[in-house]
Amino acid sequence: MALVQGSRQIRYDDLAELSDSLASWLPAGRGMGILSMPSTIEAVALYLGALRSARQVPLLVQADLAPDLLASLIAQYAPDWLALPGPAPAGYTTRHVAGQLGIHVRDGDALHEAPHADLALLLSTSGSTGSSKLVRLSAHGLAANAGSIVSYLGLVADDRAITTLPLAYSFGMSILNSHLGCGGCVVLTEDSLMTREFWEAARAHSVTSLSGVPATYEMLRRIGLARLALPKLRMLTQAGGRLRDELVHHFGESARAHGLQFFVMYGQTEASPRISYVPADRLLDKVGSIGIPVPGGRMRIDADSGELVYEGPNVMMGYAGSRAELADADALQGRLQTGDLARMDDEGYFYIVGRAKRFLKLSGNRINLDEVEAMLSTRFASQIACSGSDDDLVVFNGDIPVPQDEVRKLLQARYKIFGGLVRCVQLEALPLMASGKVDYQSLLRLASEGNHR
Repeated sequence: MALVQGSRQIRYDDLAELSDSLASWLPAGRGMGILSMPSTIEAVALYLGALRSARQVPLLVQADLAPDLLASLIAQYAPDWLALPGPAPAGYTTRHVAGQLGIHVRDGDALHEAPHADLALLLSTSGSTGSSKLVRLSAHGLAANAGSIVSYLGLVADDRAITTLPLAYSFGMSILNSHLGCGGCVVLTEDSLMTREFWEAARAHSVTSLSGVPATYEMLRRIGLARLALPKLRMLTQAGGRLRDELVHHFGESARAHGLQFFVMYGQTEASPRISYVPADRLLDKVGSIGIPVPGGRMRIDADSGELVYEGPNVMMGYAGSRAELADADALQGRLQTGDLARMDDEGYFYIVGRAKRFLKLSGNRINLDEVEAMLSTRFASQIACSGSDDDLVVFNGDIPVPQDEVRKLLQARYKIFGGLVRCVQLEALPLMASGKVDYQSLLRLASEGNHR
C-alpha cells in the first residue's frame, strides 16, 4: 500500500496510474504551476505526476495559503496552471477537478522561457510560503536526499508514516518522498495530534514512525509516550528547529525505555532538505548537536567566517525571484552556505552556535525577520525591529506602542505561527549604530535578557 486516507487506500501501481492521469490535464510542453497540498491522495498523486512527467514544475503551497499571498505568487511567476480548491481565478479555465483540487490552466499561449531542464520542484524559503523567493530543486537532488534518509533511518517497505506536518513544508515533503522511496506507506490526515481522530488513525493503520518540529514534541511530552498505545511504533524523528536540550534528554531516555529510536536532524529547504542527523544510539551523548552529515554529504566550517558549509548532491540549484529565473542553470554546484555559525567536536559532530543570517524558526517555519519587519512597519506606520531566537520572536518598537494581541494575530494569520511565541517590547527608542542602522546585537541581548527574567 502506498497511501491511506481515511477509508481509502491506494497501491503503488494504481497511484502511478492516477498520477499520470492527473498530469495529463496539465498543459503540454515545459512550464510551471502552483499546487496546493492538502493531505489527500489526489494532491499527492498530482505532485508525483508532475515529477514523473518531467514537463511541469510545481510550486508547492499550503492548502490554506492566504489569498493575498497566492495573488502575489501568481503575479510574480505567471504560472501556466494552478491546482487549487475553489473556482478558477481570472485568466484561468478549469480543465479538471480532482477531489478538493481544481486543475486550472492559464488562458492563451505560454509567454515565458521554459524552466531549466534540471528543475523539478519549487518550494518557498519560508515553511508557510510567506516568502515569494523560491528554492529551485532538481529531480536528482530530491532523489538523492530521499535515498539518504532511507539509508540512515533504515526505512523499509513495512514502515508507515503519518502526516504530522504540511506536505508543502520541506520536512513534510521529505517524509513523503522517503517513505514512498523505500516502498513504504504514508497515512494522510488533516487531523491534529491533539485530536482523538489522529491517534485512532495512527493505531488503525499501524504507524511505525512519528515526526515533528519542536512544538510537536512539546505536545507529545504532555501526552507521554506510554499513553500513545501504538504497538508498531519504532521511531521518532525531529527537525524544523532546535529542540530544547531538556526535551532531547526526555525523549532520548523515554525512547530508550520504550525500545524506540529517536533521531534529531538538521536541514534546510535549500538542501532538499536534510543535511545532518544524530544517530539514535549517540543521541544522549551528543545532546545539543546537529550530528553528522547525511550519507553522500559533507560538512565543514569556513575557517574565516565560522559558517557551516554543506556539500552534497541534494543542494538546490539556487533561488528564483521571478519567472525568468526559473530558466537559470545550477548556481551553487552542490555547495551550500547554510547561514549558521557552527563548531565541531573531536568526534566530528557539529553544533550550531549562532546565525549569520536573519532567520528564525517558529512553529517549524523558517521566518525571514526582514520580511516580518517590513510587514509590521507598514501595518503600524512605525519603525519596527525584530530579533529573538528560535520559537521566541521579539518585536521591538521605539515610537508608538504596538498592540501585542494584534501583532500575534497578524503573524499567526500570515505565517501560521503560534502567537505565544511572539513578544512585543516597547523601548524609548530603537538602538542605532553610528551608521544610523538598527543595532541588532543590542536588540538580541535585550531579547535574551527578557526571555530569562
